[in-house]
Amino acid sequence: MAKDFKTLVRMRKWALDEKQRELGEMQGVLNNLLAEKDALEKAVIAEQKVAAENPELAGFAYGGFASAVIAEREAITKMIADQEKKIDVFRDEVADAFKAMKTAEIAERNRAAAAQAEEDRKEQEELDEIGMRSATRDDGLV
Repeated sequence: MAKDFKTLVRMRKWALDEKQRELGEMQGVLNNLLAEKDALEKAVIAEQKVAAENPELAGFAYGGFASAVIAEREAITKMIADQEKKIDVFRDEVADAFKAMKTAEIAERNRAAAAQAEEDRKEQEELDEIGMRSATRDDGLV
């Protein structure tokens, strides 16, 4: 029985570790999207500077660039929102896995404490029996 609880605790810890790893990967994807959005904003600023310096040439090209940037910004913003929703849902799964692991750990500790208490009780009974035998011999009753 003790081995069953230890195996259960180990399995629950492994499941939690896997969930945390997956959450880390999801957070990495979100960070990449945020960095991509940041890079896009910097590209817009750089392109605006070029357009301001040379308005005759940039006037034709900047309109297409601006349309593409707007579309890409909207797409990235949507992907960021979707990823944040996934992460929020997955955090609940991680919390559930953590709760399951802690429940198994507590059950294992309770089982070990109960086993130790039973062992202590039996040992005390043996000591009491030895004490009673010793006392009756000393009194000359045996």
